[in-house]
Amino acid sequence: MNEKKKKIIETSFELFARKGFYATSIQEIADKSNLSKGAFYLHFQSKDELLLELFKYYYDLIQENVQNAVDEKRSAKENFVKQVEVQFREILRHKSFIITQLKEQAITLNQELFEFVRLMEYETHNWYKQTLISIYGERIKPYVADLVNIIEGIKNRYFQVLIRSDMEVDIDELASFIVEQFDTIAANLLSNNTPPILTEEKLQPIFSDIKLPEKMIKKEVINTLLEMQKLLNDLKLDDKEINELQGVIDFMISEMKKPDTKEFVIQGLLANFKGIEEFDHYRQLISEKLQVRLL
Repeated sequence: MNEKKKKIIETSFELFARKGFYATSIQEIADKSNLSKGAFYLHFQSKDELLLELFKYYYDLIQENVQNAVDEKRSAKENFVKQVEVQFREILRHKSFIITQLKEQAITLNQELFEFVRLMEYETHNWYKQTLISIYGERIKPYVADLVNIIEGIKNRYFQVLIRSDMEVDIDELASFIVEQFDTIAANLLSNNTPPILTEEKLQPIFSDIKLPEKMIKKEVINTLLEMQKLLNDLKLDDKEINELQGVIDFMISEMKKPDTKEFVIQGLLANFKGIEEFDHYRQLISEKLQVRLL
């Protein structure tokens, strides 16, 4: 992102937080950014487009800060606490902007922005899924959908209280408190073998019509390949076959990192797992995400 575009986004964020989206004019944004109105339109076609880009910009910054909170020296649960801390700090740092958006409901009137918010929800759900599995292992999978709703409900209620008031709360203490309560809920579900209320399958229709950007699709495919990699080590196959399939997975991961992934290459590589029942689900998943026909 060039400096002028970044300046417009950061300036508009301050103005929207102080005056609101509708009360802020493009001329004000341009003047405050030390640019002409014409220069504004070189970067954004409208104020609605600017709002969308603003959300993307700050969402990416928050995601980057959340990822940077991870320290390999800490346990998965300890990292989760740190990431929840970052989420609270970032939300409260942008408190004024959030309040004006809640009042004006500008999101619901901008279809592209509304779709982006749905995409954020989908990505957040997948982040939780990976985090929960890293903390509790594969056995937590049946409860992921329920647990995501539970912790989001807890966090969102605290967000609302803190955003709408001047209450002072120790964020480190709050994050630890939330994760500890959540940990108790997860442990009870696992120990009691409680049947889940929601499942990934039940949630599928909610996310099915979301148009994922290519970058996110490739990221999900790579995560699926990493799951296949873990599964491979648990299968009763001879060393030669394991090494060959490991090589296929490694090659597919490298292929997914290329800007011009070839459909026929993916088809050929997936065919190596045909006939191994444990990989049927993963083959189908990858073919659907990349929209390639299985051989």
